[in-house]
Formats: sequence, C-alpha cells, structure tokens
Amino acid sequence: MEKKEFTILIKDWLESFLKKRYSNTHDILRVIIPNTRLSKLSDSDIKKCKNYSAWDFKPDILGILKNKKNAQIELVFLNRSISALSLKEIGEIYCYSKLAGSRISFLTSLRGVSNEVNILLVNDSMRDRLLKYTVNGQIVIFSWNEEEKKINKNSIIPTDKREFLLQ
Repeated sequence: MEKKEFTILIKDWLESFLKKRYSNTHDILRVIIPNTRLSKLSDSDIKKCKNYSAWDFKPDILGILKNKKNAQIELVFLNRSISALSLKEIGEIYCYSKLAGSRISFLTSLRGVSNEVNILLVNDSMRDRLLKYTVNGQIVIFSWNEEEKKINKNSIIPTDKREFLLQ
C-alpha cells in the first residue's frame, strides 16, 4: 500500500473512531491531514489553544475536538508509517504530544514495531516512559491489517488499550 492511500484510509478510521468514542463528551469538529505546521494553520479552533504559535510541527493526521463541558479545544494526533516503527517515530509523536498536550496520540504502521522497539516495550517501566507524555496522555501504537482494513488486535500497545480501540 502506498503512503498516500494509507493516510486516507487511516484518516477515515480516526474520524470514525473519534465519533464512536468521544461523541458523548466532545463535539468532533474535524479530522484533517494538515498541509503545514500547526503554528501556521489558519484554523480558528487551533488558535484558541494555549501556545499554538510555538507548535512548529505537523502530525500526519489531526483530530480537533471540543469538550462539551468546558468548551476547551482538544487535539488528537496520529502519525503513520508504511515501514516498521522505530524509536525515531515514537520520539517524534511523543514530543508533539507533550508540547501540545494532546488528548490522545496514535502511532500506526503497516509493519508494526521494529525488533529493538519491541524489546523496549515489553518492560512496563520503559513502556510507560516512552508512551506516557502526561498523567492521562498516552501514545497508543498499533499495526494496520491491509487485507482486512482494520487494526491488528494483537498489535495494540499498551495492551490495556485494546478494548478502548476495538469496541
């Protein structure tokens, strides 16, 4: 599968996921493939976020939510790869998530994680240090099954997020 095709497919998945998981508590404003860094986007909702002008990065896919209780704008980041995920990809999405305080972030690949990353993620303490960017914020990693056009259930890291992603 080509990267562009995968991006569109996973954008559609994210939009559907956000509607299913967050529509009771949030308005799903939009899911976009940003064409520039977040600090340069001409999006009125992003401009409501604290320190948005310092966000000199561009996630592959961006979800914009509005909390129904407090009207706060909350972001969801998703980065994707057609090759196995390395520490570089984890570090990149970690920095984005930490800087912007995203609600949740996803990292997905057609090939899962590399062997060296897999070894690190087996250890609970190391996994938490690599994937938790705030007390409640966490990166969720999964691989995408090209044939079935869905998440590979056994690839979801951390494993306690399986039910959250698949219901």
